[in-house]
Amino acid sequence: MRKMLNQVADKLLRKSWTESRINRLVGEYRELYHAYASEDSLRVNAASGGVGSALLISLLEQGEIDGALVCNTDIENEKVRAHFTIATTKQEILAAQGSKYVETAFIREALPLIRQFNGRIAVVGLPCDISNLSRWEVKDHDLADKVKLKIALVCGHNSRTELIDEISQQLRKEAASPLRSYQFRKGHWRGELEAGFQNGTTIRKPFSYFSLYQNLFFYSEKKCLVCHDHFGYQADISLGDVWAYRFKQDPIKKTGVIIRTRQGSDLWQSSYRGGTITATSLDICDILDGQARAAPFHYNVSARSRVAPLFGYKVPDKVKTRVSWHAWLTALITLFNMRWSESVQWNRLIFRLPRPLLKAYLYLKKGLESLS
Repeated sequence: MRKMLNQVADKLLRKSWTESRINRLVGEYRELYHAYASEDSLRVNAASGGVGSALLISLLEQGEIDGALVCNTDIENEKVRAHFTIATTKQEILAAQGSKYVETAFIREALPLIRQFNGRIAVVGLPCDISNLSRWEVKDHDLADKVKLKIALVCGHNSRTELIDEISQQLRKEAASPLRSYQFRKGHWRGELEAGFQNGTTIRKPFSYFSLYQNLFFYSEKKCLVCHDHFGYQADISLGDVWAYRFKQDPIKKTGVIIRTRQGSDLWQSSYRGGTITATSLDICDILDGQARAAPFHYNVSARSRVAPLFGYKVPDKVKTRVSWHAWLTALITLFNMRWSESVQWNRLIFRLPRPLLKAYLYLKKGLESLS
């Protein structure tokens, strides 16, 4: 019955994607795959199919790279923070598994690490991180020579530390113990967040415990307002979830893979031939159906640019796309929520609102996005 309902939902939500719209949203690409790490142990703590970890481990073991720039979640003064490191072993790569939905400092942290590293490196980052790296490569040829592969993680937007601090504080109160570890999302489909505490308690919550606020753009980073790159245009390979309902009942959650460059294709095939990754071909419409709301909203900077002056923001319009009434209204909700969460006087009210009310608010936003 559930499978049938997913198929019905899939048919209702499936869209027609024109070639021009595909080119705008996705950018240039060579190959597309639906993939997962062949080894079960590589998927245990992964937010998706463990493909990024499997690819990096394979390239490291084959001698194609000497290290990989990854992002780790650390606990600092009982607060969750994300920092870049360079992994040079399989264990270090696995330790960095999982999505990180909190702000990072790529320019300040990652670029010095890459410059100081003695060897060839693969870089994993958000689309904005990869774009920043690509700009620096043009100016710094030594930096460009070190970077063997650029992997972008499909991104809707990132959150400021204030959001995760509030969520982790709620969990600490429930456990009555200091925080020891935190994973934003693991498991099948939407997954669960998992927090470990010093008294041995482990708390698991539906990922929506955090994402309810994140999806409403409470405490979003301001830089995300001006970004239109959802899929990582400047990467060699882009990796992301495919949230199409027709894949929900698959026993193994898989990763959507967009191969953009010859270098990306060669390194991908090297890992695939070695059996590290299991993959099947995927259509570009499958990728877009799986990001049918988020990708058009993310790209439509024009709508946010129109609304921004109402809230004291400045958002340059780089894409000059059409702004429909529902895109305008979605942008209005987004920027209103951002400004609300910045208010010292009123932001505490956000976490006092009943979750069912916030869910209804989110469904309204998602419904408007679905009209795009």
